Amino acid sequence: MESVLIFQENVKPSSPTPLHLQNYKLSMLDQIVPPSLVPVVLYFSSPENNSSYTTDSLKHSLSLILTRFYPIAGRFSEDGLSVDCNDQGVPFSVVKITGRLSDLLKNPDPQLAKRLVPREVTVDEKLGVNGNLAMIQVNHFDCGGIAISVVFRHKIADGITIGYFLNAWAATARLSGEPVCPNFISQSLFPQKEDMSNQTNFVESVLKKGKSSMHRYVFAASAIRQLKAKSNIECPTRVEVVLALLWKCFMVASISDGKQASLISQPVNMRRRAQPPFPSDCFGNFLGLTAASSPNENKKEFGHLVKEIRDAINTIDHHYVNKMLGEEGFLGCIGNLQSPMTKILEAVDVLLVTSWCNLGMYNVDFGWGKPIWLTRCDAANNSESMPYINFVLLMDTRFGDGIEAWVILDEKYMKVFDNVEELQTYASIDPSPLD
Repeated sequence: MESVLIFQENVKPSSPTPLHLQNYKLSMLDQIVPPSLVPVVLYFSSPENNSSYTTDSLKHSLSLILTRFYPIAGRFSEDGLSVDCNDQGVPFSVVKITGRLSDLLKNPDPQLAKRLVPREVTVDEKLGVNGNLAMIQVNHFDCGGIAISVVFRHKIADGITIGYFLNAWAATARLSGEPVCPNFISQSLFPQKEDMSNQTNFVESVLKKGKSSMHRYVFAASAIRQLKAKSNIECPTRVEVVLALLWKCFMVASISDGKQASLISQPVNMRRRAQPPFPSDCFGNFLGLTAASSPNENKKEFGHLVKEIRDAINTIDHHYVNKMLGEEGFLGCIGNLQSPMTKILEAVDVLLVTSWCNLGMYNVDFGWGKPIWLTRCDAANNSESMPYINFVLLMDTRFGDGIEAWVILDEKYMKVFDNVEELQTYASIDPSPLD
């Protein structure tokens, strides 16, 4: 498929940001996050409206919503600790794609998704003074299908914030009249500390480099129900049982490489784990880190792994959150990081996980229907742009009852992982999202 840039411009907020809001400080939790880019692509079937009307509607609604999500239209300050909310705007590109969206989705090529985003996404991103905090590209296919890609700086937004922004933008585009305004309380809850910026170094110490292979495993709702029954755990979640199976398969690959133990680690949304819970519309990064470890055993009991994952997730509770609140929160944050990081750094084999389940991204409707698929194109791995391995990204399936697992492993691990009988029993490998 060939692509042609139709036009590009900076979309600015429809109203200027008030003077008292023009310096947006990163929170202590934002400081911990590395300056990586987070790209997501949403695919839509053909809208009834013509493309010019669609583009005008998207630009106008984006301009309106940026007045409320005003940091996104700004630029990072020189010290990287705040955003200058100067209304410079968000780069907005429109691209014409030769080909049909349905042809792309019949046999999706993960590498093709990289051509649908406004810039290349690599792991060695620098913060960059005056760099854009978000970028958007609208791709029009010959058939009328549309793919909308958004790239965010992780420094200012986690997956929940990105999902909230997309739904707010879409609601504005379809003139829903719903009052949408993010909550900017993170700066007061978790005041920034200059020393905290040094903690981002731990990311490099955890990530492992190597020649990788990527597969997408889709767990249907029926398969997840079977896994839940198999776990013998009370009310297990979709994420818990899918992660436990993936961990079990990773153990088999780890054993084949002579490793004696393994660990699974993932960030957890803290908004609903505080008491009382923080509002779901809190802007920024509200993530706590978990780690569950186990000796590698070929016949490891499935329910035991589910329990290990649940116990690790449950360490992110209101006590965990309270330690980090306020001016004294720096020591609490360091303490919270210390336990999982010690486990991770001492572990023999580490599988890192990010879950984008239950973020509501399949509810994004700009007025022509909800997405038929969505992807994170940074999971479309190759050794040049994304050389890190042993990473899993979980996403909802279209109707919200299944899970897609994008798994990036060392090539020799993938050969073993792929052939584990249980995985072949419960998951489809690289199916069409149209199936």
